[in-house]
Amino acid sequence: MKKKTGSTLLSSVLFATGVTVALMAAPAQAGNNGNGNGNGNGNGNSAGTTTANGNGNGNGNSTGTTTANGNGNGNSTGTTTTNSNTQDNNTVSAICSVNNVSLGGIFATACKGPFSGNDTGEKGTLLSDLNNGLFASNVGSDVTSWSLLGKSDESNNYLTAANDFSSGAWSLKKALPSDTFVLSLKTSTAYSTYLFTGINYTNLQGFFNTIGVELAGNGNQGKALSHASLFVANKKHNEKPPVKKVPEPGSLLGLGLTGAGMVVARRRKSN
Repeated sequence: MKKKTGSTLLSSVLFATGVTVALMAAPAQAGNNGNGNGNGNGNGNSAGTTTANGNGNGNGNSTGTTTANGNGNGNSTGTTTTNSNTQDNNTVSAICSVNNVSLGGIFATACKGPFSGNDTGEKGTLLSDLNNGLFASNVGSDVTSWSLLGKSDESNNYLTAANDFSSGAWSLKKALPSDTFVLSLKTSTAYSTYLFTGINYTNLQGFFNTIGVELAGNGNQGKALSHASLFVANKKHNEKPPVKKVPEPGSLLGLGLTGAGMVVARRRKSN
C-alpha cells in the first residue's frame, strides 16, 4: 500500500511539473510566433497588442503580444500602433555651368554662382564683387575695374534677352569696348554670373538657360529669367596690330623719276 501511495505522489509531482513547464513555454512560443522577420508589410493578428514599426513582414498569430517590425497592418482585438517612415524630398540646389550661356556658339569661360539676393540695384552687390576680384584668377591684372552697361528689363544700348523664360535667346546690340565681359542671369531670388574672355564679336547672338541659377519645383528646369545684366571689363579691346602702309604704285613711280632726275643733274654738274 505504501509503495502504491509513493508511486501516486511521484506521478502527481511529475504531472504538475509538466504543466508548469508547458505554461512557461507557451508565452515564449506565442512570442516567437508574433515577431515579424524580414522587410515588408507586417500583419499582426493576435488577441494582445500589435505594434508595427519600420519595414518588415510580421505575421504573428498568438495569444500573447505580437510585434511586427515594418509598415504593418495590425489586426487584433487589442491595440494597434503603426509607425511609418517618412521620406523627405531633398531640395536640389542649382549649380552654374559654363554651358548655361553662349555667344556666337562659344560657351562662357567661367561661371560663379548661384548667389542669393540682387545682382544690381540699390541692394545689388555684383559690381562690387567684380571690382573686388570675383573673376581675378580668370582675367589677370589686365582688368582694372568693371562697369555695368545695361539690363534686359530696362532700356539700354547693349543687350536684349528673353525675359520671363527659363531658356531662350539673348544678344548684344553691338560690339563692346572690351573683349571681356560678364553676363548675369537673375531669377526671382538668385543669380549666377558668366564670364566671357577673348570675344571678337563677329556673332552677337547667344542662348541662355537658367538651370544653373535657380531650379523650378520639379528640379528639371530653371525658373523664369527676371533679367540679364551686362558688365564690361575696363581693359583694351583685342585690336589687330597696326598695318604698315605700302606706297601706291603711282607714288613709287614718282619717287623713281625724282631720284633719276637728281642723278642726271649731278652728272651734268660734274661735267
